[in-house]
Amino acid sequence: MKKLILLLLCLSLVLALAGCSQPEAPAEAQQPSVEAPTESEAPEQPADAEPDQPEVAYPIELFRIGTTASIETAVFGEYNYDMLASGLSELPLVWQDAEGNYHPLLVSYETEDAVTWSYTVEPGMCWSDGEPVTAADILFTLEYDDANGSANFISQTDADGKVTEAKYAAYVLSDDGLSISLTLASANVRELSNMTSFRVMPKHIYEGKEAVTEAEARVTCGPYMLESFHKEAGTLTFVPNPYYPKTPNAGKVVCQLFGNEDTMYLALQSGDLDMVWAYSAGVSGAYQDVLAADENLTLESVASANAPAVLAFNNANGPFSDENLRLAVSYALDYDSFRTVFGSAYASDPNRGFVPPVTAGYKETEPLHQDLEKAKQYMIAAGYTDTNIGGFYLDADGEPCVLRLTCNAAKEAHVGYAELVKTQLEDFGIVVELETLDADSYNAKTSNKFSGNNITMEAAIYGYTAAGMGMKNGLATIYVDGTHPVQGGCQVFDEGFQAILAEMSAAKTLDEYSAAASEMQDWYAAHMPFIALYWDSQLLAHSAAYENFTVDAVFGLNNANTWFSITAK
Repeated sequence: MKKLILLLLCLSLVLALAGCSQPEAPAEAQQPSVEAPTESEAPEQPADAEPDQPEVAYPIELFRIGTTASIETAVFGEYNYDMLASGLSELPLVWQDAEGNYHPLLVSYETEDAVTWSYTVEPGMCWSDGEPVTAADILFTLEYDDANGSANFISQTDADGKVTEAKYAAYVLSDDGLSISLTLASANVRELSNMTSFRVMPKHIYEGKEAVTEAEARVTCGPYMLESFHKEAGTLTFVPNPYYPKTPNAGKVVCQLFGNEDTMYLALQSGDLDMVWAYSAGVSGAYQDVLAADENLTLESVASANAPAVLAFNNANGPFSDENLRLAVSYALDYDSFRTVFGSAYASDPNRGFVPPVTAGYKETEPLHQDLEKAKQYMIAAGYTDTNIGGFYLDADGEPCVLRLTCNAAKEAHVGYAELVKTQLEDFGIVVELETLDADSYNAKTSNKFSGNNITMEAAIYGYTAAGMGMKNGLATIYVDGTHPVQGGCQVFDEGFQAILAEMSAAKTLDEYSAAASEMQDWYAAHMPFIALYWDSQLLAHSAAYENFTVDAVFGLNNANTWFSITAK
């Protein structure tokens, strides 16, 4: 009997290892040689890994992506790299299509009550060093994040005594190690939106270590793995992960980093690139007409749930703690000009409810439009007298109304938004001082996390990603809620806002969520904690030599599914 049990255990081990063996090449494949990466460039392979991988005839030998993302280290945990790698090597748990529907990616999922969500690793998923992906990796990632300040299973208290309650109340791992059931502290019918950007860490690499090597930090579980990163040349080369259960259509993906959009789009037009990519953003408005006229390029329009241009106010401190001043600005701006100057042919003027129509729970609210007479009345209500001889509103001390507007100097479009806001508000009668900062200084004034819960901006230009708009309770609430541990730029602590937020969090059905979402959009419209300057579809550009891209609502054309659907014409 003992021998039989031992035999069965050995057989189980063989089958488990076989599940992470290299997938077979297509029968018709003629296999070109692949140059072995140097020791410093590629993740170390386990001792029992096969040193030589069979050659595969890939339908697309090389695919080139251009991006203006700034990448310094190209390892897990570097934000810009993680966003790029999410479409290649760092697989999120699930993905969302352009219509807003969710689908399995690294895991399948199910829930009966929106409280307990079960996630099961898809068959054959393995890390790029050959180890199988397990539910324990998911649990380890959540616990690792807890140890670094997140509040997954453990409530966190910051230096100021602010408490962030734990997200999960309990978890259960399945006996086979492939499934994990996570029980939320409260129901969330939109929980999958949080999983479109959740990337798992390999427990066998990180457990028990204070630091990992560069090679270890590049062990990933997507269809590709990073072969090399040359910072000076600005190139990242990805090659197929030999342990992924399917073989992608491109044999090598090279990402070229650019310092500005001009040179990137010129490279696309000259045929040196096959696609351009920016996280949660399409082609900038200034380049759309030029690219659309190029017969060698294809522009795809995708309805977007992001907010590309946001004027956000500090609702707690400074001049914009006065709601009347926020309302005055909302009526002083000319939204048609933002749409026409910066938007695509598909852009539209936004509503006072802020979120675009593709958002789950969207409600039609009053369209934003310029009304200078209303703006004037709100200025008077805010305590400003009519304009002086120089054309500016005066406060009670006879001083001109002066506002400071902060923006990230590294983002050309954001600087453009800020300059147009300044022009329009000064034409109306408000002096605007532009504060253009480097990325780190900008974050230190506009984010709870990077400011140490000491946000000092008066007003700032932001761009909200589709993932960010949908996180937690959705409707961009993480950017409004002053208690959010990372974002919270609008610094709203209002009891009415928090009450609606609680209703959204407590919703157990989509109907309940939509009812609470309707209330939140009405609250936005009445109090204007922030302003969407325009709504737009994303225009995604690629070479006309390729077709059948998959569109991901979060990551655009650079997503794991694209590499199995893309074909050359």
